Amino acid sequence: MKHLKFLKYIVLPLFIILLLGVGKLKVNEHHKSVVETIDWDNSWCLPSIEGQPNPGVAGAYAGFAGNLMVVAGGANFPDAMPWDGGTKTWHSTIYLLNTTHVDNAWTISQTTLPASLGYGVSIQLPDGILCIGGCTPDTVTNSVFMITQRDGDVVIDTNYPSLPQPLTNHSASFADNKVFVAGGFTDNTQQDAKGCFYQLDLNNLAQGWVELATWPGAPRAYAVSAAQSNGDALCYYLFGGRNTLSSGETEVYTDGFVYNTQLNTWSKLQGDYPLMAGTAVATGDNQLLLLGGVPELLPAGNQHPGFDNTIRSFNTRTNELNELSTSPFPIAVTTTAFVNNNTLYIASGELKPGIRTPSILRGELVYNSSAVR
Repeated sequence: MKHLKFLKYIVLPLFIILLLGVGKLKVNEHHKSVVETIDWDNSWCLPSIEGQPNPGVAGAYAGFAGNLMVVAGGANFPDAMPWDGGTKTWHSTIYLLNTTHVDNAWTISQTTLPASLGYGVSIQLPDGILCIGGCTPDTVTNSVFMITQRDGDVVIDTNYPSLPQPLTNHSASFADNKVFVAGGFTDNTQQDAKGCFYQLDLNNLAQGWVELATWPGAPRAYAVSAAQSNGDALCYYLFGGRNTLSSGETEVYTDGFVYNTQLNTWSKLQGDYPLMAGTAVATGDNQLLLLGGVPELLPAGNQHPGFDNTIRSFNTRTNELNELSTSPFPIAVTTTAFVNNNTLYIASGELKPGIRTPSILRGELVYNSSAVR
């Protein structure tokens, strides 16, 4: 009898509590992490060159190859600003920073890019950085190569399918082991952008790039893109951009589109996305962070106010866009943003037309659990 009383008064209540706890755990499974704040730091800077401060580069390929941060190629005006007669110079230099070393000292790789290249796209992969397209001072390329770590340095693997056509200032993103590329220019006149949309399945490189249906909007370059789940399927998001027509007229776009990779269909998003030439990263389960951008085209010169420092959050479940915060530091455009170990990086880039920054902007992502509605 004593044993029965024990079961009645001790074990049974514990069993009920356990059941309630399991139920609570199941409810909590529907809570998703979203970035609510970003703790910024701009103390990292590209190394000096021959004793002179590094001016920084725009259009560099950047990301992580193992524990090495890589900033490769890009272009700048090393001698004078363009309105003062400066000449734009492309580079093949690869800067490396071993982020596991306490001194955080930059080195210059013994390896260089296949040419002086910039304004392609960089895709952060588990094995390194996939670099797609770009341009030299003379031509636009369709080359695709991977930067990987080896023996404390990096090497370049060119055994990847070339793009179906040369592209520069295009957009790209990666998810589910597939790379998506959208838009861009095919020559250095930067006129008549393309509406092309390609996919490369990294599990089937022999298949090469597959052309997919284009978005239901104008062709463009300088668009911002990212891949993220909408709660049901993996999607590719494309925001903003611009195009210069053969007539010389420049059109700036603030529309947005989403491609459902499960249904193979595009949809137009509601709202305005003034993000041209900015950057984006996917965070959490259903969030995109949209970083800076060029809200309008203004004349270049010392009086230019600089670009947008707004951080926006886009919910891929609800398609809602909200302003998250304003960065205390300038957010560069025509560059690459990437996340490593819960830290967001924006590598060098352009602060005003013609003006680069050598800073590597870092932001620690601070998450909070938010119920899905």
